[in-house]
Amino acid sequence: MHNEKHNFKNLTLLFISVLTYSTVLILNKLASKKIFFPNDVGSISRRFPLDITPAPIIFPVIWSIIYFWQTIWLIYAAIFHFRRCSNRYLLYRVVPLFHPVFFIGFIANNIGMIVWLFVWTNKLVGWSFVGLLFLTLSLYLALYVSYKSLYLSQDQLFILNLKKDLWLVRILVQNGLAFFATWVTIASCLNLATYLTYDLLIELSISTTCSLSILSFICVLFSIFENFIWQKYLLYTFSPWLVLLTGLSGSLYKNYPKNEQNLSRNNILTMCLLMACACFFVVKIVMFSLYKTIWKERVDKKESHRLLQAKQDNQAPL
Repeated sequence: MHNEKHNFKNLTLLFISVLTYSTVLILNKLASKKIFFPNDVGSISRRFPLDITPAPIIFPVIWSIIYFWQTIWLIYAAIFHFRRCSNRYLLYRVVPLFHPVFFIGFIANNIGMIVWLFVWTNKLVGWSFVGLLFLTLSLYLALYVSYKSLYLSQDQLFILNLKKDLWLVRILVQNGLAFFATWVTIASCLNLATYLTYDLLIELSISTTCSLSILSFICVLFSIFENFIWQKYLLYTFSPWLVLLTGLSGSLYKNYPKNEQNLSRNNILTMCLLMACACFFVVKIVMFSLYKTIWKERVDKKESHRLLQAKQDNQAPL
């Protein structure tokens, strides 16, 4: 009986997630037309130029992908909460893929996005950096909870013959949020450089070098974690490298000098980081391939054991 009834807390958090995300979409559209906002987001960026800002075309493309991806996984999450197993139990009560803390992290991100829109369009650069940092960390929290929840629920998904949901969470939820988190990480670094340059009056080249160094450190750290420490969680997450390669390529395209003799320190650093990210992406693919080939037999044995045990315990769906 317990698993046949809805969990009010989960449904409330799902509803708030959809509501706050819808608010972000509406306000973002209004901000682009300067309705309720003193300036549009793009005009503020142009007022505070940096020598590492990506080409203008990159921003609408990336944000369109982000918003589409988040919309798709939210629809999936809503459907998941109303599906039932063959024994009439609610699926999300049996397989807790969407922990309440996951929704709290995403809601916090949406609130951070709303705050950021207002402070950025009012040219409060320092507070906009704080807002971006907050929403970025909120996405990291949501991702961490999602990875843990999926890992702990894998056995149950195999038992219930719901391997498709395993892939849907990996592709829609985890890669979608990772894509989002990577872009706002880049945006946070850009916002930091803007704050250092235009509020603290630090030399532009020094500010942007600082931001590039922070981004480089994050990339190295993430590569180590995804390949050697948290591989069991991050094995199927590829989207961060696509964002980094796109963003850095856009930065080089916009800021690369026509005369190579005028190459700046930050041009060189951006090129080095782009090449490093390309190498990290190759390493990711190699490690993924090794895992799927060398350890595949071991994984298949574990899956077979799970299914056999489920059959013996009479837990598999009819």
